[in-house]
Amino acid sequence: MRYKIFLRAFALLLIAFSAPEVWAGQIAPTFADIEYAKPNGISLKLDIYLPQNISKPYPVIVFVHGGGWRGGSKEDPPTDFLVLLGYAVVSINYRLSQQALFPAQIYDCKAAIRWIRANAAQYGFDPLRIGAWGGSAGGHLVALLGTTVEVDSLEGRVGGNLQFSSEVQAVCDWYGPANFLTICDYPSTTNHCSSTSPEAQLIGGAIPDNPQKAWAASPIAYVSKNDPPFLIMHSTGDMAVPFHQSVEMDSALRQVGVKVTFKPVIGNLHGVDVFSNDSTRKAVADFFDRQLKTPTTVENNPAEIARKYYLEQNYPNPFSASGAFGNAMTIRFSLPLSEHATLKVFDVTGREIKTLVDGRLPAGQHDIAFDATALPSGVYFYQLKTASFSQTRKAVVRR
Repeated sequence: MRYKIFLRAFALLLIAFSAPEVWAGQIAPTFADIEYAKPNGISLKLDIYLPQNISKPYPVIVFVHGGGWRGGSKEDPPTDFLVLLGYAVVSINYRLSQQALFPAQIYDCKAAIRWIRANAAQYGFDPLRIGAWGGSAGGHLVALLGTTVEVDSLEGRVGGNLQFSSEVQAVCDWYGPANFLTICDYPSTTNHCSSTSPEAQLIGGAIPDNPQKAWAASPIAYVSKNDPPFLIMHSTGDMAVPFHQSVEMDSALRQVGVKVTFKPVIGNLHGVDVFSNDSTRKAVADFFDRQLKTPTTVENNPAEIARKYYLEQNYPNPFSASGAFGNAMTIRFSLPLSEHATLKVFDVTGREIKTLVDGRLPAGQHDIAFDATALPSGVYFYQLKTASFSQTRKAVVRR
């Protein structure tokens, strides 16, 4: 009898661990109140929740809280189930609208992403697998993270670490405003076009009086084919942020070919309570698993990362005056992320000859031309450096 009771208890324990019921606030941060930036003397902090008994590096979920851009906190994010599933969760604070106007908020979010990459080795983060999740105002900000990776005007310099990318690989947008210019067109308990609305306090004036600022704060304004996959969830009867905001965002992403999953939730409420159920947790976990947990040869093999993502191996070597290295050599490389890169030429003694690239480049393939006509015969080196990789290639010049 005791054996049967033990087996039943053990089975219940297995169920508890395989299908966790926790939603928020039951797991304490592994590291709390870490300052990641201090713009204008305002300390911006984050909490880190690390999974247990999971091998590093961890895929990362950045949680951005809601609160109308004027309230809310990083405390008790609804992410415990993701920690139990093997994700590192980083919950962040950002400047509220009474502290600074837009675009300060997205500057802060991007600063947090760069901080995560800059400190990846210390905390076991995987810098190539970062997702973002937020609701309401947080949904708006994570949508901006997903759509503005190549928008320099919204990058900011908050917190430094500018050699690192602020790109995210997946976005979970819960009922976030997407288009400020149309948010007043649908029924709502909030007069979004008033001078006291959350949007007005964010951009510094009523939407009708500031259409350019309103558009500049709208994630839908920046949608492009290069955006990461999105999961959008919204209550059909939401009277705080109209449901049609997510309909517009879904349509805009689909039109340019971005992978998007749109899950309307039947109801008329706004907030985490609408989504506090097993099916919602499963939708979120399944989405991030698809985007961030699929093992690949590249992620598990540093040599493959070098081969696939950075300088290609098929340079002609040696180069000659009559060959590709004669007057305008083309150096080709690919970046997996939009990030700061330098490409420099050195002679055999290590003396720098020329800097070909020193700045942020978008993800993708790059062909960099270099006129080497003036170089005498000898051995030269080309070095590509990014925040996550460095590679050097040799070239021999024969005259």
